Amino acid sequence: MARNIRQQALQKIATLSASSSATSFDRSDLDRLCRATGHGRGKETTNGSGRGQSLARVPMTIREFEVLMALCKAAPMVQSSQSAQKLAHQLIPYILEAHAQTFVPSPFFRKVEPSPIEALTLNLTAALLSLGNEHDTLHEKVSDNIWTFLASMKTAIQSVVPQEADNLGDQSLDDAIRTATIAVALLGFLDAAAAQTDFWRTGGRLALIQRVGNLLSDQFLTAVEGAFSSIRNADASDRHAKEWKRHLKHYALQGRPLSANLLQRSFLWLLVSATSLLVADAKTLRGSHILDLLMTKNGMLRPGSSSSPDVDFRTIETYASIARDEMDRLEDGADFIQIGSASQRNLAFAVKASTMTSFLNCTMLNEDAADPEILLGWLEESLFDPEQMLDETLASTVLRSMAIICRVSPSYAPKVSRLLPRFIVQTVPPSETVAVASKCLAFVLQMLSHDAVITTLYTLGNVLSPGTDQGLTNGSNSDFGGDGAVPNPIYQGRRSTGSSISLALAGDEDTSLIYSNVVQAICGIAEVCQQEKITALAQAMLLQKLSKVNPAVDVEIITGAAVLSLSGGQLEFRSLLRLYSRVCHQALVEDNSTALFAVMKARNYISANIERGSPLFDIYWEYMLEETVSKGDVHQSNHAKQTDFEFAAREIAQLLQPLSVLMSTHDFAATSRTDDDSHSLVRDAWFNIVVHGFNPSTDRGMKYINELRLMAIHSPPLVAEQRGEQNESDIELNTVLRRANTSEREARQKKQLAERIPTKASEIRGLSYRKVIFLQAAYLVEILRAESGDCTKALSYFLEPSMHRVEVSSVMEGITEQVMKQYLTKTLGGKLPTFSAQYAASELATLFCNCCHRIQRVQQAAFQCADRMIQEVPSALCQRSSLFALLELLSLMWTSCLEAETELYDPRSTFTSNRGNVTVELSDDYAFRKYTLNKLYKKAKSWVPLVINLAPADVKGLLQTYLSEFDDEGAYGHMSLGRSFAMEVGSSIPSTDQRLTSLDSVGETTINTTSDFIAQYTTRQEYRYGEALPDNGMDLINVLPLNRRASFIKSTPVNETANAVTALAHVQTRLAGKKATSLKDVREILRRAAALLCRTQKDETAVTHYLVSIPFTMFTKESIKLGVSLWLGVMNENPRMESRILTEIAQQWEFTIQKRLGLFNPLLMHPDPFYLKKEFAPSDNEAMTKRRQVVHNLLAPHTRLMQFFSSHFTATRLGSPDTQMIFLRLLDLTLDAMKASISHPIARELRLRVILFSFKVLRASTGISALAQWRLKDKILSAGLSWFKFSPKWSFGSNILQLKTEVRLLSDVMTSLKAASSIAARAPDSLKNLQQKEQLLFLLLESEQARLQVWVHPLGETGYQRADIMTHQGQKALEIQLQPLVRTAWAESPSLAIELVSRFSFQSVFSEVRWLLLNFTAKAIDEPDTLPILLEGDLPNDVRGQLKYLLYWQPVNPVTAVTFFLPAYRNHPFLIQYAMRALESHSVDVTFFYVPQIVQALRHDALGYVERYIIETAQFSQLFAHQIIWNMKANSYKDDDAQIPDEIKPALDKVMAKMIDSFSPEDKAFYEKEFTFFDEVTDISGKLKPLIRRPKPEKKQKIEEELRKIKVEVGVYLPSNPDGVVIGIDRKSGKPLQSHAKAPFMATFRIKKPKTGFVEETEDVIQEASNTDRIPTAENTVEKWQSAIFKVGDDCRQDVLALQMIAAFRGIFHNVGLDVFVFPYRVTATAPGCGVIDVLPNSISRDMLGREAVNGLYDYFVSKYGNEDSLRFQAARNNFVKSMAAYSIISFLLQFKDRHNGNIMVDDAGHILHIDFGFCFDIAPGGIRFERAPFKLTQEMLAVMGGTDHQAFRWFEELCIKAFLAARPYAEKLSQIVLLMMDSGLPCFTPQSVEHFKERFVLEKNEREAAEFVRHLVKKSAGSYSTGVYDQFQLMTNGIPY
Repeated sequence: MARNIRQQALQKIATLSASSSATSFDRSDLDRLCRATGHGRGKETTNGSGRGQSLARVPMTIREFEVLMALCKAAPMVQSSQSAQKLAHQLIPYILEAHAQTFVPSPFFRKVEPSPIEALTLNLTAALLSLGNEHDTLHEKVSDNIWTFLASMKTAIQSVVPQEADNLGDQSLDDAIRTATIAVALLGFLDAAAAQTDFWRTGGRLALIQRVGNLLSDQFLTAVEGAFSSIRNADASDRHAKEWKRHLKHYALQGRPLSANLLQRSFLWLLVSATSLLVADAKTLRGSHILDLLMTKNGMLRPGSSSSPDVDFRTIETYASIARDEMDRLEDGADFIQIGSASQRNLAFAVKASTMTSFLNCTMLNEDAADPEILLGWLEESLFDPEQMLDETLASTVLRSMAIICRVSPSYAPKVSRLLPRFIVQTVPPSETVAVASKCLAFVLQMLSHDAVITTLYTLGNVLSPGTDQGLTNGSNSDFGGDGAVPNPIYQGRRSTGSSISLALAGDEDTSLIYSNVVQAICGIAEVCQQEKITALAQAMLLQKLSKVNPAVDVEIITGAAVLSLSGGQLEFRSLLRLYSRVCHQALVEDNSTALFAVMKARNYISANIERGSPLFDIYWEYMLEETVSKGDVHQSNHAKQTDFEFAAREIAQLLQPLSVLMSTHDFAATSRTDDDSHSLVRDAWFNIVVHGFNPSTDRGMKYINELRLMAIHSPPLVAEQRGEQNESDIELNTVLRRANTSEREARQKKQLAERIPTKASEIRGLSYRKVIFLQAAYLVEILRAESGDCTKALSYFLEPSMHRVEVSSVMEGITEQVMKQYLTKTLGGKLPTFSAQYAASELATLFCNCCHRIQRVQQAAFQCADRMIQEVPSALCQRSSLFALLELLSLMWTSCLEAETELYDPRSTFTSNRGNVTVELSDDYAFRKYTLNKLYKKAKSWVPLVINLAPADVKGLLQTYLSEFDDEGAYGHMSLGRSFAMEVGSSIPSTDQRLTSLDSVGETTINTTSDFIAQYTTRQEYRYGEALPDNGMDLINVLPLNRRASFIKSTPVNETANAVTALAHVQTRLAGKKATSLKDVREILRRAAALLCRTQKDETAVTHYLVSIPFTMFTKESIKLGVSLWLGVMNENPRMESRILTEIAQQWEFTIQKRLGLFNPLLMHPDPFYLKKEFAPSDNEAMTKRRQVVHNLLAPHTRLMQFFSSHFTATRLGSPDTQMIFLRLLDLTLDAMKASISHPIARELRLRVILFSFKVLRASTGISALAQWRLKDKILSAGLSWFKFSPKWSFGSNILQLKTEVRLLSDVMTSLKAASSIAARAPDSLKNLQQKEQLLFLLLESEQARLQVWVHPLGETGYQRADIMTHQGQKALEIQLQPLVRTAWAESPSLAIELVSRFSFQSVFSEVRWLLLNFTAKAIDEPDTLPILLEGDLPNDVRGQLKYLLYWQPVNPVTAVTFFLPAYRNHPFLIQYAMRALESHSVDVTFFYVPQIVQALRHDALGYVERYIIETAQFSQLFAHQIIWNMKANSYKDDDAQIPDEIKPALDKVMAKMIDSFSPEDKAFYEKEFTFFDEVTDISGKLKPLIRRPKPEKKQKIEEELRKIKVEVGVYLPSNPDGVVIGIDRKSGKPLQSHAKAPFMATFRIKKPKTGFVEETEDVIQEASNTDRIPTAENTVEKWQSAIFKVGDDCRQDVLALQMIAAFRGIFHNVGLDVFVFPYRVTATAPGCGVIDVLPNSISRDMLGREAVNGLYDYFVSKYGNEDSLRFQAARNNFVKSMAAYSIISFLLQFKDRHNGNIMVDDAGHILHIDFGFCFDIAPGGIRFERAPFKLTQEMLAVMGGTDHQAFRWFEELCIKAFLAARPYAEKLSQIVLLMMDSGLPCFTPQSVEHFKERFVLEKNEREAAEFVRHLVKKSAGSYSTGVYDQFQLMTNGIPY
């Protein structure tokens, strides 16, 4: 054993060294091994490598031998040419004298297989050939030495072979041993050469064969036989003779008797390899035998490509001649072979097989050189020699060669197709041979014809016909006799030709074998043919013979059909399965065990071999389950006989083993099938098994316990996860559970269950029979599963709805206890590896996951199980898997609760930790999450200390590992409850530590082991990360990838610091060039650079520069975090570097200002939504979340740096004055830059942090002059006020924690502002006083805080204190304080003063700002939003000279610009020119949205500016032109029938004509094509009018007929989808819609459009700024089906306006990242009373739900998404709330009426959507205002939201308030959209509509009052009586249910 280990170790060392390319040979283990051989000990020979004397004459030691073997084994792995040269140099001397090598006597040589001399020669040859093959430089050297070796062999052979033939038998013992040694050495050489014959080229191989053939002369072979004979007969006292006798015996036992034949066999192997390489290439041959290759479909391989191109006829002829000579030699020695031993015969057969293969290869290459007729003769002779065909190798060779020769010469195919069936039937070959014969026969038949296959199958099938003494014919013309066949005694004197196969049935045994072979042959032929029809025929033939011959044949047929069925068709497969059922049933009736065994075997075969992806799999799976379920399904089961019951149980028993094989092979537990039907079948199968008495307490159950256990292990739990989503249990309705329900059986089942769970006996007695069976099944499955090592699946049964009942739940708890008991008993027994602590830990981890289950009863059961496991097997928690799972679950649960702060309205349901390998799915109820976390935390505080007390060192070690493996990417603020908990419990003193627990506390102090825990953790970190930190810069280069080091080493100076600088500069260059560089690489190199700085005593300026600049170059939150950590580390370890590092940081901060990064990035400005493109699309909350994350990531680096500055400034406050000056300079630049900083809401926190830090520096800067203090304070105040230059911002997204942070920061800034009020209180000479500026900033901060408090606490929760500024008195006081500060604000910035108007609704402020605007107009030209203040909605008399500045004024938004064309502005030329310029300044994508308003502006376009804008814009935007034209057509008439022209019609006609005339030829062609296409579609409505009173099918047929006529031209689009082109029409999609007098219809089109993202901001640019490496995007177009409704005779313009307003609201909500949902679908009015309406996808009206007999909206949600516990229901409810909130506020503001259930839709995701806006603003149906509620909020809607006390309803209220607050600042712009449409003639307007619209925004109220106003609206709407009355009215009048 020790020697074997040593040899393996040497081989491993050699292999590893050879595989390495990094170390040179001279210093490698390979070199040391070479020296260890003893070769080359200083005595050189002429070849320069050997010992002083012949190597062979010095006996080899076992040590040298083992080292040599190790070197040989390593040779193929050698990488470098140098090592290969050295190794070859070492091995060559050994091979040259291997045939004469002697060995030092040692017992260890006896263990060398097969013998030392053969192993030596074999391995040396193989190693050298491998080296020569892999390294071209060695090829010639190895080749030369191989020839030298063969020459040496020849000399040695000549020395032992007598010259005279008569002296062959007179060998002495020494000569015999020499001869034997040579023979065995040659044997090893031949085997190695045969394996790597591709070493030689074609000519070399031929020469090798010829040389070896010459060596194996008759004299030498005779001498070899004589030598082995002499050794056998020699005196055993001679040591050498004794050793060789042992060798002879050992070889014989291996089946390789040492003889001349053994040499011949190895020589023939070499010949096979050489000839095969002429047919196929070496690479292919290494994976397959040549005969297998030739039998493949493309097996006709010819030389010329990858094989040898230089093969010639002479070479082939030579090889064929050698094969013929060998066959002659075999025939001459046939008699000798017959009397030889079995091993000798096998050798001879192996030689014969190789000879045939070699000759076949030659035949493949050239039939003239190797006559196939000769080969066929050899093959026929062997085929009908039973003894030869019993040899598996020879039989396989013969059969395959016969098949292949038919491919070479197809004329042989008929003959071979007759010979092979005769062979199968008449020679009774072994089963393995029959399989090969069948495959070969099929191979040959496929070359003939389809009919030949069928004929052969029929012929073989007829053999199975009953009869004992006569031949049978199949009536075909096929001849199976075979000309010239050798007569066989089995023929019974018949002629050898005929149309049938004759056989004699000599006995029952032979008969069974023959029949078995025939069945196997039929199956084999069908299997190879791979044709469904052939398979079906074969299967049918076999099944026809069932019960026709004898039982043994039936067994073969039944099992053979199973094999065939897997490659057959589905119909035949189903038929076979039904047959199995019948046979099994009959066999049970007749008690036929043979048939039962056959069916069982067949089913087992199918179960084991059917593939999961096969179409047959589902058929078989359902069959097995349905068979199991159907047994015992007797009607009136109460009166079923006991015999029927027992018979059904026997039938079920026959299915258990196949089912167990099927389930274990495909592991249904691991890959549980998701479809409910499949799971229901599994459940029912188990129920039926239990009903029929299969359980551990019955004899029947114990008989099949192993099968049941396998099934249980691989079954999914009987209660699927989806059961938790259902409200009602189906147990009482399950028919299987009712079976065999007699009072006796019920009592027995209850008794059995009570015996298993005695503690629950009383509860069991009260259960129904069905529930008892269900619980019995649960017990059976889970107890068997627990016995196999899985105890956690029992928890899933608590998802069953019936567990709501106490008695059922109680019994299930008892079952779970028994399952745990069984599992823990086995675990504590410690006998099986599957019950070790490691496996128990994985079970415990699963229990921990269930402790966090979203359903409380599952949680409770899981906590009980976990408690018990930890109490009884505490070591289960001492494992990494379970402890890490618990800690990670604590972190995940904490994160899930944190999301109540960070993602309030979008709760994530699934949380995963790869580190803990845990996943939990949580409820959206944050209160329940907190409850779960609290419970888990309390339990963890009892569990972990318990195991720490028992195993303190191990558990604390695991905790340290956990702490060291942390990635904080998913943690908020680097916080993790799991880590905090690990630290807490890791520091505790174990109660089992008697010494420390004996310490008395001193006073109020507490002691723990934190210091020791941290010390061990630190030590672990040092060795965990391997190598120590370097002391010099050279090691920095070692961190670089290998392919980059060389260039540095060449160009690097000797100085170590320079090395470091070079490496760092390289990283910097890559980063600056935007080349991909992972943070991991950067972290490693910077960590080493920091280590260098920690230890240096030099300045190291360059290294310091890169240590700071590299993180800044990356400028991500991760890189800056890393940088801060390293900078602080260096400053703490080497304080002298502090000022240098701080200076570099300050400089890099300045660079971020210059480069406009982060806070100073202008791309992050937050523009007004009315300046952005509006989308008619559903709200894209995912894109908003992505945008928020992008902005956060861009600002995070500056935030981290500011935190660092604040901390470090405080720490160094009283340090060096230079440090303070650095901070002062940094602030000086930063505060200046802040004036132009970004306006994004997310930047508010960072801005406040900068101001807060600035005040901290100001208060500490007592050493600077008063003037400097004044300037610094002035800059701080200006920077603080700069935020208020922008319009008031809410937040972005639902991160309440962010807002809370900002509120606290505002408080801190106000506190700091007060604290700094005394600083620079007196202004230096000639400088203004800062007091008013301070006061203004304070008021604005206070106002901002009060506003944000409303957003944080929209409902004004209990405990929330309203800000004074939000009270009535506070508002008055604020106005008084603010009025004198307006001019201060104006002096600071006009923008600041202007925004005071939007921030405070005080008339005094407005008047003051307007006075400033009138008097200092030029200062405000950069602020477009000042114009509404200046103009006040018309052209006041006091505005005259100021308008000249409009020539330079910044453009207003498009809708405001269009209002300047209204009569109120009296066509003032400056205003009109400005409006024109403003419109032209915006992208057409932005103005496109306002097409209806632009068209209406033509009513007042006296000077033609609007006309000019339309025509000019139309010239470069065809889509804009088309939309304008359609809108003009729609507005040309006042009525739907185009009878009453509108006053604007002439103007519209003129503009339309001019526009069309201005089109280029291409544009005009496109226009005509588009409008022709659309007219063809809309004309269908006109063609429907004659059929208006006809049945719907007739109208549908007409629509489809017309749709088929429409040709889709390239580029056409639907007017409602201008951003996509129509590429097809669903010609069968036409659908007539309900109408009394009109003919609207719906059709579906295939639309191709670009993928849309969040386009309201420059998202792509922002993304580019955040990503250094852009990932290439996929195809940027998408295709979808879009249905559209085409209306004629209905005015759609009002819907257009309503949806335009909804789209505007969508843009506003997106602008603040508000998580609400609206879907402004597209409607386009195309002509008077005509329009196209997009159909909302995947949605259904509430009206249709009512018609489908759904009781209410809540019931619909439950039926579609599951009960309230289901994640799908919660997600749908969340979507419902978000959409309800948005539409409720919009409905109130726009006064949507007619909100009956036909106009309310629900989509697949649960969103509620509003359609049909025929009544809005100031119009109601019939002029009667039934609907007095602000918006529709019915009881069923409240029910979906869980009622008024539910979290969902609270969210609804909050989102309503936030939607309203978000919209209020844009009331003026929204009203302008409406104002421009007032003259359009839409019926929804009255003269006061705009005024009323504005009033609904309650702009006179502050934010808190507005929030209370919305709450009042919600309260008023909830369950409004008027809403109910209107729904009832709609039901009575229109039949619309509610």
